[in-house]
Amino acid sequence: MNAWGLSEGGTRAQGLDELSDRQRAVLRCLARGLADHEIARVLALSQHQVGAVVSEILRALNLRDRMAAVVYAHETGIIRLPLPR
Repeated sequence: MNAWGLSEGGTRAQGLDELSDRQRAVLRCLARGLADHEIARVLALSQHQVGAVVSEILRALNLRDRMAAVVYAHETGIIRLPLPR
């Protein structure tokens, strides 16, 4: 495992198949830097539901924290942000 809590191999991308559509949507929002209350507003969920979904994502992907989930999202290509100029 590296410092981000992700394995060195590319096997983590397979975990995306285990996520529901709602979990993928929350992960995308999380990777864009949105806070729970912002994710709740965007996805029409309660903050409590967002927290529960984030916990489900961490468990399903065997990640230790939200930062690892953000790195995972970027490394697997679930979200792509433009590079700064």
